Amino acid sequence: MTAPANTPSVWTFAGNAKDIQRLLARSAQDLPRAALLCLNRREAATLLGTAALDSLEAVAQAATHLRAAVCEAVVITGDEADHADTPQASGWLSPSATTGQTQSHPDADAVFADAAAQALARGFVAMEAIVMACMARQDALSRHTGTGPLQPRPDFAQRSANLPHFSLPRPTTVSGFAALGDVDLGLYAVVGSAAWVARVVAAGVRTVQLRIKDAEGPEHRDFVRQQVRESIHAATAAGAQLFINDHWQLAIEEGAYGVHLGQEDLPIADLAAIAQAGLRLGISTHAYWEVCRAWALRPSYMACGPIHPTQAKAMPWIPQGNDNLAYWCALLPLPVVGIAGMDVARTEQAARAGAAGVAVISAITAAASPETAIAQLQEAIRRGRASPPAAAPTFPKPTLLPTP
Repeated sequence: MTAPANTPSVWTFAGNAKDIQRLLARSAQDLPRAALLCLNRREAATLLGTAALDSLEAVAQAATHLRAAVCEAVVITGDEADHADTPQASGWLSPSATTGQTQSHPDADAVFADAAAQALARGFVAMEAIVMACMARQDALSRHTGTGPLQPRPDFAQRSANLPHFSLPRPTTVSGFAALGDVDLGLYAVVGSAAWVARVVAAGVRTVQLRIKDAEGPEHRDFVRQQVRESIHAATAAGAQLFINDHWQLAIEEGAYGVHLGQEDLPIADLAAIAQAGLRLGISTHAYWEVCRAWALRPSYMACGPIHPTQAKAMPWIPQGNDNLAYWCALLPLPVVGIAGMDVARTEQAARAGAAGVAVISAITAAASPETAIAQLQEAIRRGRASPPAAAPTFPKPTLLPTP
């Protein structure tokens, strides 16, 4: 694929060393900065005139320096892990599966840079382009026999073995949470009180999330604990799977079934304590790198969204649509929940896309008759699952607009 002329630039050592050196020396301030700089550790050390980058800290510092002087985003590749520093996220990417070969194959860097350039040409932001480059390189290495060119398959982005792990801001070794008792999550009601939990499970909902907003302070702790306790009682009596949003400590103390965390909560929550307590874990995701962060933790399920526009919370994300939902459902070997903007018609479409669960908020809680709405939504899921499944695209569409 030849990138269009207006595609954001990807620089490499082989093609742009002189321009990089001029920018580092501050002798070419009028030179346009690269959208993405792809280097290996040896090349980065050479450009910076430093000793070998033989520690994680040294690599991260080099990436920070290069990004400040040369480019909008940078990735420094290595034999076992790559460090990305981008406007969207920064951290370490590592293969989730072994290939039998290291990433130091002579052509691996070229495969990586080419895949990143193609992803940028499709409109992905730098961090997503880096993830897709990791997937392309992983696929090429995994199938290479030692002879012939190193190249990924056209469907490399549809293979979960190629999906890298992405580190959290606070490193963790936790990976693997308890499996769901019932992977068929079905209609997944998200409600704000124990009274609502009791009401929706009485109406036949068997997956529910208690999400109490604006109650993080210590003055709310007793109130939230009572809500969690009452919700657990109602869900347990109905045989429903209940997830507590954010309040993981109270969920552990009260013996909840599971916890749901957003991306911003992952560095804060005690993931080891949640896993040791045997609680199931669901994680929200909105983009490739967030999926990779969640994938590294091996949660019980992932929620992907926003699938449609929503008023539930302000977010920078482009609504993903049913094609993206079908892509994530096909790619990820664990239950996927579609969330945001769901009504009856969209719930049926999400079920056709392969969603194990469809998360619904206002279509239930703002309905004139929540019980009628629940029945209609559950019937929509049955219709969707009985219909021919939606085809998953080779690549998802971008979920975030590039920064101007």
